[in-house]
Amino acid sequence: MAADKKGKDLLVGAVVGTVLGAVTALLLAPKSGRELRADLAEGVHTVSEKTQQVAGTVADKSKQLAGTLSEKTQLIGNQTSEWAGKVKEKALSWKNGKADEAAEVPVAATVIEGEEQQ
Repeated sequence: MAADKKGKDLLVGAVVGTVLGAVTALLLAPKSGRELRADLAEGVHTVSEKTQQVAGTVADKSKQLAGTLSEKTQLIGNQTSEWAGKVKEKALSWKNGKADEAAEVPVAATVIEGEEQQ
């Protein structure tokens, strides 16, 4: 999150610095009024194009991020629902006195065996 803010601040600073530098150079250069106006119009056009490019890039990245976030959220939601169902089943079976301790032994044995192999 902080890296995004730093990147955005850097981009804004670069654009502002470019615009100020271009305007300063144009105003201090010895040119006629007509040439100065043409250069200013060209500079505005260039900045406008760059701004549109940056806006397009930001929009594309935002869409990609939103899609990825949506997929991950949906996956987590499905996994949570599945886990909650299993917990509910276990709780009900335990409440009814039908706890299947034998089913838990292979899981525990697998975990212990896996640790020994490492």
